[in-house]
Amino acid sequence: MKRITLIIIVLSFLLVQCSSSNIVSSWQSSGSETLNLKSGRIIVLGLIRESDKSLQKKMENHLADDLCNLGYDAISSLELYGLNTFEGKDENQIMEQLKQNGAAAVLTVVLLDKQKEKYHAPKSMFDLGYTNDFDIYYAAIYSKIYQEGYYVNDTYYFWESSLFTMPDQKIIYSVQTQSFNPLNAASLAHEYGKLIINDMLEHNIIKGNHKEKKQKL
Repeated sequence: MKRITLIIIVLSFLLVQCSSSNIVSSWQSSGSETLNLKSGRIIVLGLIRESDKSLQKKMENHLADDLCNLGYDAISSLELYGLNTFEGKDENQIMEQLKQNGAAAVLTVVLLDKQKEKYHAPKSMFDLGYTNDFDIYYAAIYSKIYQEGYYVNDTYYFWESSLFTMPDQKIIYSVQTQSFNPLNAASLAHEYGKLIINDMLEHNIIKGNHKEKKQKL
């Protein structure tokens, strides 16, 4: 009985702590083919509020690194332009700056929403141990159902990434995802990057074995 109790407690803990990201929807333009980006650069641009700038850096870097590992010339906007990316600039100035940096495409990372939920999780009834005595069982149960228990915080992230070709500014791919209770920002960025890259490969938006990995400038 104690062994079963321990298993239940461990499984419950893992379910609460587990982190996962999944694709909600994915779209590509009709007739789109694998991009020829050999002569240009993919700029990964995070559009995330100021309070989550550290998360933006990790999200951009992981996606850019994953693209570089496929042989593409990719770089994060924060690495290229610093913290105040395009701040105070109009559309023409932004386009000119992207052109000057050899952008063949821009891959955006947008944090659409971030929600936190707090719920009450009563203590498990299974940690009472085994007993045949009703009075002992009754006393233990009565005590437990009036205990405060504990509170668990859940965090949900809702993301969107879109790929625009330059300089025509055509959107050819867009994907929406959700992430639940990431262990930390690095884990979230790593998981998100792999998820998006695999989906782009599956839809032939990019290709594997592109060419020898380029050195970022």
